[in-house]
Amino acid sequence: MADALDELFVWTCSEGEEAPQVSRNDADAHLQLSAAATALAVEPWAAQDARQFAGACSSAVHFGVYGCCVVRDVMSPAQCDALTDYVDVRLAEACSFVEESGLDEATYVGDVFGKLRCRQQRWDIKLPMEGLVLEAMQSLGFSLGQLLSAAVGPDALLTELSCIVSDPGAPQQPLHSDSRSHDPGMLSALVALQEVTRAMGPTVLCPQTHCLAGSELLRSVRPHSDETAARVLGYQDRAIEEMSGTHVACQRGSAVVYDSRLIHCGGANLSSAEGGARRRMFVATFAMPGKVPRGSACTIRRDVIGRYRVRDFLVSGGEEQL
Repeated sequence: MADALDELFVWTCSEGEEAPQVSRNDADAHLQLSAAATALAVEPWAAQDARQFAGACSSAVHFGVYGCCVVRDVMSPAQCDALTDYVDVRLAEACSFVEESGLDEATYVGDVFGKLRCRQQRWDIKLPMEGLVLEAMQSLGFSLGQLLSAAVGPDALLTELSCIVSDPGAPQQPLHSDSRSHDPGMLSALVALQEVTRAMGPTVLCPQTHCLAGSELLRSVRPHSDETAARVLGYQDRAIEEMSGTHVACQRGSAVVYDSRLIHCGGANLSSAEGGARRRMFVATFAMPGKVPRGSACTIRRDVIGRYRVRDFLVSGGEEQL
């Protein structure tokens, strides 16, 4: 896997310079992925392939190399439609609760909303493990259980259960990672509850940046971590280009899965006139015991904290296990 990883890194050198040998731990700000490799990183997998043993092994290797993958049809259209209506009602109720409580929606973090970057027209709603949400987690386990087991293990804890919603006018977030360390052991799965177009601000992923080299490259190219800069036209376009970031537009029911160390951000949801529309992403994050999530990766209700692991959503009987 290390050899395959090194082959996918390319260097930008001045004429006459010799390209140095590269590994995921010693690359510097010149490190850049090829466009072909970036496209391959987010080429969607079919959920049926990810469920099968051979496909699961391939997706696990793919995930290890790129730090991300996209899997189609993790949830059915009917499931997505039902969850869409459910989430819209929960969001309206949560906003009413915050307003009636005299709280500031832009800064409030508590029973209904989690911590999130760039909260203008963007919300992270905590969900209960019941009804449609429980069914969604069972579908996620059915389609992604093999990959989850391979990537973080069956004992990994559920640390986030929420839905991230952005409306037209939501700015692009600063590029960031969700992990406090460079050690593996945590991943997030974001399932689109509707088709996500480029205008709706899809998640921006920077493949293969789930390493020290990725963090160092981000520090050298990002324009600002200050959220106020996110409202500036063209904010961090150069940084995304330097990081070979890609805006992951996807079909309804598709899961965008990424290693929590991976550099990523939520995209800008354009105005309605420009094609922007409400974007809802059902989110589950799993972390190995001892891993400490940060930011939105720990958006979870108190009655759900510490109660669920990957193994609780694995399908037993007839499904091969890694």
